[in-house]
Amino acid sequence: MNNVANTLDLLKSILSSGPRGLGTKTTSIASIMNRQDQESDTELRGRPPFRIDEPLGEEINEMLMKWSESIGLYEGHLDYLRKCNFGRYVMLSHPFSYDRERLFLAGQSMVALFALDDYFVDDQRSGATLDMVGRNLSLCMSALDEPFLNQKYENDTRNFLQENPIFISLQQYIENTARLGTPQQVARVRHEDMALFVSMCHEATWRIHKHVAPVWEYLGCRQPNGFTPCLALIDVVDGYELPHNIYSQLEVRRVVKIAGLVTVMVNDLVSKDKELEAGVYQFGIREAIQKEEGCSYDEAHRLGVRFHNELMRIFEEESSKLMVYATPELRMFLIGLEAWIAGSREWHMTSDRYSGK
Repeated sequence: MNNVANTLDLLKSILSSGPRGLGTKTTSIASIMNRQDQESDTELRGRPPFRIDEPLGEEINEMLMKWSESIGLYEGHLDYLRKCNFGRYVMLSHPFSYDRERLFLAGQSMVALFALDDYFVDDQRSGATLDMVGRNLSLCMSALDEPFLNQKYENDTRNFLQENPIFISLQQYIENTARLGTPQQVARVRHEDMALFVSMCHEATWRIHKHVAPVWEYLGCRQPNGFTPCLALIDVVDGYELPHNIYSQLEVRRVVKIAGLVTVMVNDLVSKDKELEAGVYQFGIREAIQKEEGCSYDEAHRLGVRFHNELMRIFEEESSKLMVYATPELRMFLIGLEAWIAGSREWHMTSDRYSGK
């Protein structure tokens, strides 16, 4: 905990030294981000990760492997899980924390939600069927937010949820969130998770009917079906609380949702081969653009990259505006968002989950 406190004190010191007052057009966040000024149709706009500490990533990954094995998650496929290296993902995306318990929580969230996607939504090889997506995700809601019934049916619910490692992983992840966070933070995480589940059901209807949605509909669905649940843990992992009344403000909500969409656009643009191998009909931003614009696949890819880069510029501009008048907690959260985007981009570009190595 001392390491966390020292890191946060340093971060507060850096942020508090930025320019203030009416008419301020930049903040300390802009000066330390080394952002690009030029757009590109081939390179994803972004900055290098804030931290690369491979031994720490390996340590967290080993903790996640032991936990996954203990509950039977990815049974028979632990080598694949190890290669995904979610411990490295945590190390890259939460660079201001060295608290192993809190970093492990971030990893639990990632492993549980990626496993849910693999087993219940995306991958026929693991038994995913589109007609069961809605039921399975509704049961996931029960795992995250226990129903209150009478004794008999509460016992029936608990017994059923203990039969599947996906449900167990979700239960343990939310219990750990409650142990390390406040009730308001737990409610926030549950809300973002359940929005994710609803969007997954939305996408399942496209797959069932082999329908390529218009780009606006695709993006509106993809925004909650992305990494917002993980972003919601930033302050929990870093050991402070962004109050609910600030997190829910329209201006803050805008940058959080844009950050979630930015990260999932990177996921879209690098995960094509994995999705094809999974055997479930689906499409990404390129396919949606290709159908709507009537262009080639390569041109759709360039447009997808351009869209990602435009989103990044909007995120940078909007977060910079907020930084001028932000509370210390909001300043820390905003810089945590940009650090998360940078770390997530690095992980996606190098993870064996998508490279097929």
